[in-house]
Formats: sequence, structure tokens, C-alpha cells
Amino acid sequence: MDNYISWSILILTLIGIFYAATIIKGEKNDALTTASMLEFSGLLFPIPRWWTRTCDEEDMITFERKDTRYDWKATFLNLKKYSDETSLQNIFEDVAIERGLIFDKDFAIIHSPSELKELYENGIEALRVEGTATEKNENRLYYDGLVIKAPEGFIFLESKASVLNGLLEGPFFEQMIQNIKLKS
Repeated sequence: MDNYISWSILILTLIGIFYAATIIKGEKNDALTTASMLEFSGLLFPIPRWWTRTCDEEDMITFERKDTRYDWKATFLNLKKYSDETSLQNIFEDVAIERGLIFDKDFAIIHSPSELKELYENGIEALRVEGTATEKNENRLYYDGLVIKAPEGFIFLESKASVLNGLLEGPFFEQMIQNIKLKS
């Protein structure tokens, strides 16, 4: 009798794991098909349905996860103080200094405009830096930042999360970045 119970528990556990894997695998496609489009500074961004808008100002919009306890936040910021001649790298460095970010040398990835193929092919120039960092000498986080030369000036996007939560929401932020479009 104990053998039947053990086998039943094992089979039910395997079915549960298979079901969870199937749901997780389909989340990225679901995020795009159910996304709402955000228009910001002449660009269109597909926003996953579970991102909750927590700040909506003229030059700044923030999103957070309110349905879970994830320590994650995305910010869209309109940067009006830069001229068209300012390089994307200089803008990113200025923003990083303002935020007190120090990236881990071995775990930071810099994506040049030509490496952001999806954006580059759509005529959008951008620079992206992602990786683990320390914020203001005390907070460890997973940081993903993007400076975009938009039709209406420069904008800065960032995704900030605790190191572990960055792995959970990071793929959806990256997918959003890959699907940015110019407003027609």
C-alpha cells in the first residue's frame, strides 16, 4: 500500500512540474500578445499586463510588480537637458553617476547601438548596459539601463531589482526593449 502512495505522489509531482514548465515557457509569448502599448517620447513600448504603473508624470513613468513581492521597478525618463550632439555613452555615464551606480567589472555587459539589432534596424539608436551593480555604496542590485535617441529627444529606461529578482523580471524588460517601435 505504501508503494502505491509513494508512486502516486511521485507521478502527481512530475505532472505538476511539467504543467508549471509549460506555463513558464509560454509566459514570454503571452507577455507580447497581451501587452498594452505605451506611447512615450515618440516611441511605442509593449508593456506586460502585470506591470503596474505607479508614477505617471509628463517626463517620467514608473512600473512595479504589485501582484507579487518582487523587488523590481522600471523607470522611463525623458532627458531634456541634453543636446542632439551629446553621445549616448556620455548620457549613460551622467545618469549612472547621478544614481550612484558602480557596476561590477566582470558582470556588466555593454551593448553598442549596432548590437541592438532590433532597434537599429528600425532606425532607433540606443546604448544598453546591464549587470550587477552597487547603488549609493549600499544596495546590491541587478541593473539594466538603456539610453535611446528618440524622435522627441533622449530617453532613459532602467530596470532595477534585487540580484535574484532581476533574473525573474529581466527577460520581460529585455523583450520590451527588443520590441520598441517608432510611432508612425
